[in-house]
Amino acid sequence: MKVLKTIFDEAIGLFVDDGAYAAAIVVWLLAIAGLVRFTNISPNIAATLLFVGLAAILAESALRRSRK
Repeated sequence: MKVLKTIFDEAIGLFVDDGAYAAAIVVWLLAIAGLVRFTNISPNIAATLLFVGLAAILAESALRRSRK
């Protein structure tokens, strides 16, 4: 059973290096999708919010990594 957990962890590690970074991206994508679906927001504003949010998440992740 421990071998299976190790294999699973390694497989996930191939795609996700930083779990907090990946979770923040998913949360931000879901937030923008909900905003678009349930409000009457312009697609241009939604795209801008998506870009700015993802850029901020990337910057925060890079700053956090540089401090390690």
